[in-house]
Amino acid sequence: MQQLVINNAAQINSVNKGLGSKEALTLSGWNVTKQQVSLPCACIYQTRLDNNIAWMAKFAQQSHVEFSPHGKTTMAPGIFKKQLSAGAFAITVATVHQAVVAAEAGAKRIIMANQLVGLANLQYLADLLAQYEIDFYCLVDDIDNVAAIGSFFTEHNLTVKLLIELGVPGGRCGVVDSKKLQQLVTKTSQFSSLKLAGIEVYEGVLSNKNDVTRFLNYAVEQCKKLIETNAFDTEKVIITAGGSAWYDLVCDAFAPNNMLDNMIPIIRPGCYVAHDQGIYENAQQQVLARNPLACNIGSDLQSCLEIWAYVQSVPEPGRAIIGMGKRDVAFDAGLPIPNLHIDQHGKVTSAGANWQVEKIMDLHAMLSCEHNSPLKVGDIIAFGTSHPCLTFDKWRCINVIDDNYNVIDIFETYF
Repeated sequence: MQQLVINNAAQINSVNKGLGSKEALTLSGWNVTKQQVSLPCACIYQTRLDNNIAWMAKFAQQSHVEFSPHGKTTMAPGIFKKQLSAGAFAITVATVHQAVVAAEAGAKRIIMANQLVGLANLQYLADLLAQYEIDFYCLVDDIDNVAAIGSFFTEHNLTVKLLIELGVPGGRCGVVDSKKLQQLVTKTSQFSSLKLAGIEVYEGVLSNKNDVTRFLNYAVEQCKKLIETNAFDTEKVIITAGGSAWYDLVCDAFAPNNMLDNMIPIIRPGCYVAHDQGIYENAQQQVLARNPLACNIGSDLQSCLEIWAYVQSVPEPGRAIIGMGKRDVAFDAGLPIPNLHIDQHGKVTSAGANWQVEKIMDLHAMLSCEHNSPLKVGDIIAFGTSHPCLTFDKWRCINVIDDNYNVIDIFETYF
């Protein structure tokens, strides 16, 4: 067996939990099935990841829209770079901290799908804009917020591009009446540091297909009206929407025949990059059911993120305790799903059809299984997840593995 270029098991664990850096290590024959990596650990399959990135890029291209994937899902510069190489128009973020990570990963355009609020955040962004040549866009739905942003960046002689967020009653953020929309346009025009660049919506607050379509069509209509009145300060006008559940309906609403020549339609899915075996798998099946293009791309999104953990105890027949818990894996949208069983000789088989996580604690998961289950203390189980965002943010380093479970890279995350 090849030797690991580290001093002890504690160092392996420090890398998996992110206390060390991949630059301090040499990947030398690591294989997760051969107990050469301290568990629990997060693993992402490179071939599946590359498939997902290529799939969404192709879907966007054939739908005649740009795509700006939401970086908050992974916060992994190694993944950002792959998405940018696949043709991403921008990286979408939620905070200024995330914008810094995106800029350092090479993004030349950054969309902060959130309001820019607070003096410290304004200064943080000013420092970023002074250091990097990027187009930065943020959302606005409040007149006082526009005034605060405009005053600050006029004083600092920097330019910020704004997207007015449209909302729905009872939704999340966004303007819900036309009077306030016009007030925002007028207020923005008072500051030389601000350029009104487009319209943004988040349709994920809606749960009905007809409501989503109606809202998207409304956004297109409002954007066109503002273009007709010369409300925008940029030659090209962005219109953007699209989380990970309704992105196909966004593409339908943003179809070329609905766009003016100077409109740039952009979708912003995030979770597609890792996909999952829960809520986003269900959402993707609905996309496939209603969108012929999604069915004809030639492949599909694949769940590529797993948590690998040891069987910690088998206290009684039909019940195993796994060394993995809420600190390691998402549990908000469904409990982890057993995928693989690896015995202590490294033999890989599918997990039992009836194996199921029934309860999860901070560092332990309770797995039900058949009474004559082959599970033994020291065996490994690889678990799929639902809602990848809340698994990524638990790890500072994620093992990238090939189809033979060899560790071929490590993605660092920056939450």
